[in-house]
Amino acid sequence: MNITELFTQHKKVFITGTDTEVGKTYCASLMVKTLLKSGLDVFPFKPISAGVKDHIDLAVKGSKLNSTLGHKCNRTCGHFIVKANEDAVSLWSAVQGRYSLEQINPIVFQQPIAPHIAAKSENKVLGFERLNKAFSDVETLGDVQVIEGAGGWYLPLNDTELLSDWVALQKLPVVLVVGIKLGCLNHALLTAHAIEQSGCELIGWIANFIDGSNAIADENMAFLQQKLNAPLISKVYKNQTIMAAS
Repeated sequence: MNITELFTQHKKVFITGTDTEVGKTYCASLMVKTLLKSGLDVFPFKPISAGVKDHIDLAVKGSKLNSTLGHKCNRTCGHFIVKANEDAVSLWSAVQGRYSLEQINPIVFQQPIAPHIAAKSENKVLGFERLNKAFSDVETLGDVQVIEGAGGWYLPLNDTELLSDWVALQKLPVVLVVGIKLGCLNHALLTAHAIEQSGCELIGWIANFIDGSNAIADENMAFLQQKLNAPLISKVYKNQTIMAAS
């Protein structure tokens, strides 16, 4: 099944990963570019992010980038400076600025730490209620939606709520990004089991060859193809522009 077929069947798909830094945003951005190329209006959504940096001259859409939800903008030396999360900017770039950063990434914390800890440090509330409001504001945007999580599957929102439980409440099907590297077999099998235990449907997985292709990496992928109860959607390598079918 290719990406376009997947999103024809499932209009909204949640992207999670086996860990942080396994390429969720890279894979989500490739999905967005591929869906755009197929003619679909795709809305990328990363409801929660933690960690911002200065991005210069992102004001292609002018006032669409003005801050109302945490993206601080100001004029310095003739440049337009946007404080934004790097992953959110990647998704915004992938969709070619069709939607604002505030729409793509409504909940932004300044420090690159666990969101529930960042929320406490900034005296902000993070939980189902805030997520539901953010999602309701954008749930009709686009023909399809690529929804990217933060961190791994069991990401805490606060002391009692997990992001995985919110995904289950929304009945979102899940695609798992597996960073093909040492330790990925255990991480992938544990995460796939956790997704199913949460009551969610794992509709496919992506093999992201973080360190490139080699005999060991290929063997790891082949093992996961046998063991994971979901189809391999795509094999992904560095510097791709679209996501090819597996």
